Amino acid sequence: MTEEAFVNVVQRNSQRLYLIALSFVKNTYDAEDILQNVFIKLWKYPKPFSDEMHLDKWLTVVCVNESKNYLKHPFRQHDNAETFVFVPSDDMDSAAKADLYNAVMQLPKKERAVIHLFYYEDLSVKDIAGMLKMKESAVKTRLNRARNKLKERLGDAWINE
Repeated sequence: MTEEAFVNVVQRNSQRLYLIALSFVKNTYDAEDILQNVFIKLWKYPKPFSDEMHLDKWLTVVCVNESKNYLKHPFRQHDNAETFVFVPSDDMDSAAKADLYNAVMQLPKKERAVIHLFYYEDLSVKDIAGMLKMKESAVKTRLNRARNKLKERLGDAWINE
């Protein structure tokens, strides 16, 4: 990969991958470290990618795996209660976006990860199951539990699609 192509990939994917990492670790500094590790792996990756979609999927899988590995470290075995305000989509007002994002960030790690991958990354249940190395039924169960918790926290503001 050329340096110019690498810079373009970093610019195109940084925010998306950062949010994936943040959904796991709930800490901006740790998410930035994970993002840096993902891009180092990309720079060192010896094989060419068949197309942009293949590259994007590879980056997502690497980011999920880096995030999970980061959390496995004994020093990281804490659940950071820090709250972040992030604007996830354009069709909601700012307060609703912040409320939704904060509610998602308060979910347990496992539920938070599947919600992020399903809604924000637009991945299928099958793809999420493959990335997280779990059964599709388990992904569906986590999605359902997370949706119910979001509905409980947000009331009518949460629309279960």
